[in-house]
Amino acid sequence: MDAVVQENLKKILGGELKYTSANLAFNMLISKMQKRVQADPANAEACMKEMDEFLAKYPIVAKVDLANIAAL
Repeated sequence: MDAVVQENLKKILGGELKYTSANLAFNMLISKMQKRVQADPANAEACMKEMDEFLAKYPIVAKVDLANIAAL
């Protein structure tokens, strides 16, 4: 995951950017991570790691969504 995507994902998790994926599972993961970060901002790095693991497990989702997130 490149730096632009990481920065945009952090903004999405922090609520600064809005992103909706065509993939329901990825949307659910984003919502779950946003709630964790809102409850405790110190969870941001752990949430980023969990998102990275999800995207590594599902490369088709990653290919489409990471390109869209980079374009935000």
